[in-house]
Amino acid sequence: MISGLQLIEKEICSKITDELDKVGILYRIFSRIKNKKSIDEKTLRKKEEGKPYLIDGKQMQDIIGVRIVTYFKDDVDIVYSILKTQFKYVSEEIDDFELTVFKPKRTNIICRLNEKHSEIFKEVQQASHKDSFKLIDNTFELQLRTILSEGWHEVDHSLRYKCKSDWEQHKENERMLNGIYANLETNDIVLKNLFNELAYKHYKNKNWEGLIRNKFRLNFQLLPLKKELIEILNNNNELGKQIFKLERNFIIYSISSLEISFPINLTNLVYLINCLILKNIEIYKITPGLILDEFKIDISIISVNIEKSSTSLHN
Repeated sequence: MISGLQLIEKEICSKITDELDKVGILYRIFSRIKNKKSIDEKTLRKKEEGKPYLIDGKQMQDIIGVRIVTYFKDDVDIVYSILKTQFKYVSEEIDDFELTVFKPKRTNIICRLNEKHSEIFKEVQQASHKDSFKLIDNTFELQLRTILSEGWHEVDHSLRYKCKSDWEQHKENERMLNGIYANLETNDIVLKNLFNELAYKHYKNKNWEGLIRNKFRLNFQLLPLKKELIEILNNNNELGKQIFKLERNFIIYSISSLEISFPINLTNLVYLINCLILKNIEIYKITPGLILDEFKIDISIISVNIEKSSTSLHN
């Protein structure tokens, strides 16, 4: 029985890993399958809360749970947007942001198993003699967190959410626990701003590798920026300025939508940015054909058009 669920869990995690590695997001992934004890505990808790699971009604939706923990706060939205298109979306729990209140923000997504996995899950249900398995839906849950908030969520889930009665007469302690989260959320914001400030300093110093690495905050291969690109950027400071002002999320979403995957390194990222935004002919000339083909860019046509434009101006 468990082997079937383990296969589903493994293939879901593999798909997530493929999609996030393609864009170079810095993250960690954790997954689990609820055991009998956890299933029984949650079933009982929902019954006591007056929201029991029913065979013909609301059922448990997280027999398989996957948590993606990002290094940076703004990557939560990126991961959400990418994964929502890769699975059969059912519903979500995303807490609203409140300006005057610090509280944990859930970003949880419920997805339907695909046809293959649904068949496996059905076989698992039929093979199980436990009544509780009849109360489980063919869905799984994705939880998105930042790496700074992850530890707090684990403590909160185990020692507050599952035992709310311990906190009922101790509101000051509960407020203090929320205060710890407030500090972590603030640190998430500060962390992102720190790297943006560092990127700006590298831009001013014409340290193009430092600019790109700290601007985009991806899991770059440890390869230097190609010397030809450094020379082009040194000779045209406007290109460096454009890179610094780029919308990071737009570049990552664009990489995600490409038909093929490229190694995430500094040089390839500049090639991709040039095809998307910069349109610099000198960079085009040293860009691998595979990347140019992906963007349907023909250097010969571009060169002819530039030459015609130059001649027209001269005349």
